Amino acid sequence: MRITSYLTLTLISSVLIFSSCKKVEGPGGSSAITGSVSGLILTNFGGSLEQEVTTVVCTHADGIGGSILDNSDYFLLNTPNGGTYYYVWYENTNWLGQDPALAGRTGIKVTYSNSESNVTIAINTAAAIDANASSDFNVSVTNDIVTITNVAFGEVIDADDINTPFAIDVSNQGKSISSSGLLSVIGDERVYIKYGEEDFYSESVRTNANGDYQFKGLTKGDYTVYAMSVDTLNAGLTFIEVAVDVLITDKKQVVTASDLFIVKD
Repeated sequence: MRITSYLTLTLISSVLIFSSCKKVEGPGGSSAITGSVSGLILTNFGGSLEQEVTTVVCTHADGIGGSILDNSDYFLLNTPNGGTYYYVWYENTNWLGQDPALAGRTGIKVTYSNSESNVTIAINTAAAIDANASSDFNVSVTNDIVTITNVAFGEVIDADDINTPFAIDVSNQGKSISSSGLLSVIGDERVYIKYGEEDFYSESVRTNANGDYQFKGLTKGDYTVYAMSVDTLNAGLTFIEVAVDVLITDKKQVVTASDLFIVKD
């Protein structure tokens, strides 16, 4: 019994010693993270947000009016920066067309036949866009006119008819919450830090007059540093996290994080 008890106590002591030596992300060390915050200070905050609205006037498939819709013809549709870019292409049901397969874009196929009218082409085009990109566009049809409204607010590269016989026009230009502002370092801005895979911030500091910040007394590990920015692509006064990941690999290490660029009103 004495031998067993002794071995048990030894094992428990070893586990406790090992556990006390284990380090995880957080305070208690001799390392630090430094960085700076800069950004755009809006000068006309409160300007109206705009959604891009595009109209597509479709033609007859059989060339009435002198324009013919050929197999594999396509036009381009776009979303604000960071979204999905599309191409809408046409395949004749009488023979297989070839998907243009444009790099960096998502294809939307519309099938048609030579006998279809301009109104039918418009209806089929709207249905295909709605079926494949309803998260990015609201679509409606009036006779042979397809109206495509971007769901997201913001500047958009205009649609382009490329090689279709359609008349494509932008009836309303997209616009973000502001199109002008003053580039500046951001002083007295709160910056947050997360330890490891935690969902919530663990502590925060404020930047100095030059936009610089520092988190001190950290151990080795993974960290996320972030500041809050105005979300210029959504309606209303909403904010998003602008974050960078930082890895500390040694004791007494000072890591300079990538700059945080935010938008302030």
